[in-house]
Amino acid sequence: MPTVISATEAKNRFGEVIRRVYRDGETFIVERDGLPVVMIVPVRETAMASLRRFARAVRAAAQEAETLGITEEGVEQSVEEIREELHRERWGG
Repeated sequence: MPTVISATEAKNRFGEVIRRVYRDGETFIVERDGLPVVMIVPVRETAMASLRRFARAVRAAAQEAETLGITEEGVEQSVEEIREELHRERWGG
């Protein structure tokens, strides 16, 4: 459960907050005038969340491609055709 602190407290104890986040993996919610405005989270936690979102997106894209009958070979062929077309546009021939 995140620790809730005021913006003033976060400012006055910033070094300690950073150490607790880094060392203990603690998360802080910083409030201003009683409203949550920012969250301080460990980088590793944020990175893992990004990886999970990416993995979900890749799975969803793969399912959509399968539904549409798109194969890896078909994608590679399309990419190659586009690459050749762009090359012709830029360099001629």
